[in-house]
Amino acid sequence: WRRSIGSDPGRHVTEKLVICCSEIDSATWRWVAPYFPDLTWEFVACKSRFGRGLQNFVNLGRLSAALKSVRLARRNKGAVLVTHGPTLAAWCALFARLLGVDVPILAHSFNFVALPGRLKLVVFRFALARVRRFVVFSQVEREVYAAAFHLPIERFEFLHWSVQPPAVASPDDPVEAGNYVAAIGGNARDYPTLIEAARELPDVRFVLVVRPENLAGLKVPQNMSVHCNIGFGEAMNILYHARFMALPLNDAQVPCGHVTLVAAMHLGKAMVVTDSRGVRDYVFDGENALLVEPKSPAALAAAIRRLWDDREFCGRLAEHGRLFAAKSCTEGQVAVQFGGFLHELVAGRPQ
Repeated sequence: WRRSIGSDPGRHVTEKLVICCSEIDSATWRWVAPYFPDLTWEFVACKSRFGRGLQNFVNLGRLSAALKSVRLARRNKGAVLVTHGPTLAAWCALFARLLGVDVPILAHSFNFVALPGRLKLVVFRFALARVRRFVVFSQVEREVYAAAFHLPIERFEFLHWSVQPPAVASPDDPVEAGNYVAAIGGNARDYPTLIEAARELPDVRFVLVVRPENLAGLKVPQNMSVHCNIGFGEAMNILYHARFMALPLNDAQVPCGHVTLVAAMHLGKAMVVTDSRGVRDYVFDGENALLVEPKSPAALAAAIRRLWDDREFCGRLAEHGRLFAAKSCTEGQVAVQFGGFLHELVAGRPQ
């Protein structure tokens, strides 16, 4: 690898190959490839294999994509392998071990809703020892994953969830008309608490975008509308037209909600968020959000009422959030991080 030092993360001169293994099966998704036009890129996507029953037992699409990626690395000496998601990282690292392929692996988007069970944890520890660097989206995850997988914490690099502002489907045509509070997402969400808070606020309308299992066994109040399994652009339309967003999380340790948080900030939305260690790198009480204690319908309802009634304060939080996202949560940040990883490979510094 050769790198031209400068402020532009794309100033690399090389004929080496970057292999990008992900769940995204789209010909238009190029990750940060446009920032590195002098690199050769190969994108390997997971594709569905066999029936749903077998897929629930073992995801053969992930297995096949990981194996293909490692074989590509074996045929191209000096390649770099980037994985997206923890399971793909483990599969790629395991195949690299088994096939004796000495490819540097960058495990990007390394995030668990819940840590693997005991047996899978043993397998992950064996496999992930082969990974050169992990990119996580909260500081607390560095500590949690380093301890769980018996790895040096220095291998885990924190990076804010960083993307382009989200594409809003038909922004001039609201999916939901009128004033409302939006709540979006399915991972580690505490919708029972939000539903109880909504019952205390009968004059406030709520619009939820969730998975069906998020509301299983729950009775939704009349001031709450629900959308399940809609497209991302439609979900962003609902967020775009909301007064602000509520993000109820299961507990004070949850490292989830980053995608929704950053989308809301990019769209200029204030937020009421459960105070969790996993989101403290993004939200700051009274600056760009209101933080509330977990599992407290009363606290959640009070914070929602405050933003609903005080539009000036709500707007101030929203603007601070937008500025934060514009500075710290852009796709360019990902390119800078990846450029730094390549530079370390060139320099040969210990990982």
